Amino acid sequence: MSFWRAWALIRKELVHIRRDYQILFMVLVAPAFVLFLLTYTFAADLEQIRMGVMDQDQSPSSRRYVQVLTSDDELLAVAFPGSYAEIKALLQRGTVGVVVVIPAGFHADLTAGRTPALQLVLDGSNYHESDTYRQNVEQRTVAWAATQGITGGRPAPIVVHTRPLYNLSMSWVDAMTPGLMALAFTFPAIAVALACARETEQGSYEGLLSTPIRPIEYLLGKLVPYLVLGVLGTLLAWATARWWFGVPFRGAILDYALLASVFMLSLMGIGILIGSTANSQRLTIIIIVLIFFVPSFFLSGLLIPLEPGSLSERILVRVLPAANYVDMNRSLFLKGAELSALRMGLMNLLWIAGASLMASLLLAKRRVA
Repeated sequence: MSFWRAWALIRKELVHIRRDYQILFMVLVAPAFVLFLLTYTFAADLEQIRMGVMDQDQSPSSRRYVQVLTSDDELLAVAFPGSYAEIKALLQRGTVGVVVVIPAGFHADLTAGRTPALQLVLDGSNYHESDTYRQNVEQRTVAWAATQGITGGRPAPIVVHTRPLYNLSMSWVDAMTPGLMALAFTFPAIAVALACARETEQGSYEGLLSTPIRPIEYLLGKLVPYLVLGVLGTLLAWATARWWFGVPFRGAILDYALLASVFMLSLMGIGILIGSTANSQRLTIIIIVLIFFVPSFFLSGLLIPLEPGSLSERILVRVLPAANYVDMNRSLFLKGAELSALRMGLMNLLWIAGASLMASLLLAKRRVA
């Protein structure tokens, strides 16, 4: 490998990007611009509940209440924390989305005709998910309370207090903006894919193959300029989310930059593979829409949370970068999670990047031969 040949290709791509304002816009400005549009226009509802229960009463009434809540598969109790510290840890890890706290004296208040109180502790980092969880638990609680007759057969009222963590105002903008970055950041990857497809379509790639340039040098020449500018674009998107939309950022900016860089690398690895394989820019766009946008909307956890440990979740995190990034970026923004707690997602992104870049390199070597 020659460093100078690779550097010459890097300079060539930088000059091309500087002269083509459309490509420059897609790489540098489009992530922040698309994030701006999506954040204003995007909304959805969610349906799925993984619940924790902290039963401080341990009474017949509290046990019956939990049995009613979990009487079907729609709501599943997966954890039983013993303190609020455990609750916070469960929510931060994403093990549960809501925890029902049954205070001591619940049974006594219920049987004496007083108004018992329950508390719902929610993960407010996902607005739609949390609101769905709250409505589901509250509706079941009201239905159960109506069956608990007290003196004179009068139904027993129950007060449900909601306590959202990480997004106290339950703002959907705060919850959705970090997840929407996964969609906005695909534009630099589209740019590099189109750059590769353009050279194949115009025949210039065949000319490069006749020079002493090696496949690894060609790959670096395409990847480095777009990756550097793409990462700068993610910082601009971060500033848009932080100061224009006022989304709180509780993590470390260096952790954000590293996570965005690895995510961008995985996207561009797939982009280069698509651009090198497709015979035209039109085909490249079609493939990217089918691989990036549609799955990133519906299969990344942006709308419907992925079921932890399921076969579909294990497959998606291995092949779809957004399936890792959506939850990781939300945790970094709203929960202040450290990068060490996100290492599994980072490893998945590195795996996707390495596999796609290796496939591109092997494809280039086969075309040289």
